[in-house]
Amino acid sequence: MADVKPNKNNSAVVASHVPGRIRFKLHSQNRDKETMEGIKRNLEAREGIHDVRLNPACGSVTVHYDHGRYSMSGILGFLEDLDVIVDSIGHLPSIGDNGDADHGGEAPEFISAVNDLNRRFRRVTGLPVDLKLALPLAFVGAGVWSIGRKGLMIESVPGLLFLWLAFDMFVKLHSARADKPESLN
Repeated sequence: MADVKPNKNNSAVVASHVPGRIRFKLHSQNRDKETMEGIKRNLEAREGIHDVRLNPACGSVTVHYDHGRYSMSGILGFLEDLDVIVDSIGHLPSIGDNGDADHGGEAPEFISAVNDLNRRFRRVTGLPVDLKLALPLAFVGAGVWSIGRKGLMIESVPGLLFLWLAFDMFVKLHSARADKPESLN
């Protein structure tokens, strides 16, 4: 990014959210024109961000984004990258967002974090590594190594626990939105 990041530790609160649009309000100490313009420039530089509108009088920033590409947590991740810490009072419900009310037992925050880490890893290294597969395989390796070295270890943390964690992680990472391919940007 060519722009300098806004002042660190800017704080805000989510005012409203619907798929494709999020509005947050900066706290009064962070509402200076330079900070707000910096946030706007940096967000508009991102692919999939259609429009960013500012209301300096009330410290409001409205972001229109491609909800097929990003979820609310993805946009909040962009803001976190800009050192804008956004608090939401009681986690706003998502309406048709990339996370529905019932997630079928999976942790959408964990999956979003792995997807974000996957995109960053690809961007930095250029390697086509799928962390959704690499993470469970790492646990399989740890489990097999632990069983081979110390046996089943009934008296302490067993190697089978690593194998179970690998299986559980694999299932949760691959059951989330299998019908919707992950964006690589």
